[in-house]
Amino acid sequence: MHMTVPSLEVSEAFKRWLGSRGFIYQLFTDFFGRKPTLSLIAQWGRNRQIGAAAEMSEGGRELKRYLCGQKPEDLLQVCEAEAAEYDRLMRDEAVAGFKPREAALLGEAEEFCNVLSDVYASAGIVFKKCGDEADDHIAIELEFMAVQHERMLFNSFSAKSAMELLDIQEQFLREHLLLWIPEFCERLEAATNSPLYLGLSRMLKEFLPYDLHMLQSWRASLESAPAVVQHRPSVAVV
Repeated sequence: MHMTVPSLEVSEAFKRWLGSRGFIYQLFTDFFGRKPTLSLIAQWGRNRQIGAAAEMSEGGRELKRYLCGQKPEDLLQVCEAEAAEYDRLMRDEAVAGFKPREAALLGEAEEFCNVLSDVYASAGIVFKKCGDEADDHIAIELEFMAVQHERMLFNSFSAKSAMELLDIQEQFLREHLLLWIPEFCERLEAATNSPLYLGLSRMLKEFLPYDLHMLQSWRASLESAPAVVQHRPSVAVV
C-alpha cells in the first residue's frame, strides 16, 4: 500500500505511525460502532496489519493475542459472547451505567451534537450511519479521524493543505476525543471482563495521546523543511 505524504525524510517511527493509524482508527470504529459478528472477528484476526498496530501499545498486544489466538472451532462461541457483551455495555444504560457518547459522559445538553455536526460539515464529511448513532457517538468521532487520515495520505496536497488537515485532527483530539474518551475507557474497564473490550479500551486509551504527539511531531517536521515540501515531488511511504 502506497501513501502520498509531503516530501521529506521519513523516520521509521513516522512510517510505522503513518502506516498504522488509519487501520487503528478503523478497528476502533468497527468494534465500537456495531455488534461483533463472526466475519468481523475473523477478518480482524486474519489481518496482517494488526501486528504492526499492536506494537504501539500494551493494549494492542493484548487485543492481538485475543483476536489472532482464537481457534476456528471456538469462533462462533466467542462471537456470541462478545455480541452479548456489546449489547450490555453499549446499549443497556441501566447495566453499564454510561453511554458511548461525548455529551452524555460530559453532561452536555443534547444540542451539543450540533457542534459536532458543524465540525463534520466544515470538513466536508457526511456520515452514512448504520443505525441511530448520534454525531457524538464514539464510533462516529473515531471514524471522523479515520477519514481525515485517509485524506491526508492518499491525496496530493500542498504544504498549506497538509497543515490544514493536521490542524483539524489535532484540534479534534484536544477538544473532543481526549476530553472524554479516557474517562469512557476507565468506566468501560470497570464494567467488563471481556478480553475484547478490555483490549480495545486499553489500546484506545494509550493510542490517542500518542497519536496527538505524533501529529505534533509531524507538523514540526513539515515546518522545519518548508522548501522541501513546496518544491520536491512527493515520496511514497510503504
